[in-house]
Amino acid sequence: MEEKKIVFPDYENSILNLINSILHYYAIETKYKGIDVLEKRLDKKYQNVVLIILDGMGENILNIHSPRGFFKHFQNRKITSVYPSTTTAAMTTYYSGKPPIETRVDRLVSIL
Repeated sequence: MEEKKIVFPDYENSILNLINSILHYYAIETKYKGIDVLEKRLDKKYQNVVLIILDGMGENILNIHSPRGFFKHFQNRKITSVYPSTTTAAMTTYYSGKPPIETRVDRLVSIL
């Protein structure tokens, strides 16, 4: 059995950076960096950008259940979530383009 380890957020390579790349594409100013690979891909000036979020679908699930599947085939890189890595904090980051500390979702989650 594979040893489980804690994955800490990498705020240079996370869902925060992913959503900020999309915001940059639409010329929305942010104070956060995007992901360089994604921003280069978005340079093609697509008419539509679609983001599909599979909440709770981590790298380990893909490696175990679909190692040669659609998502693994098109995977460019791994990114991390935010802290805390709860649905509420992550989705708020997607909606706002800000980390949980700025939206105070981190405080709400710790109270609950």
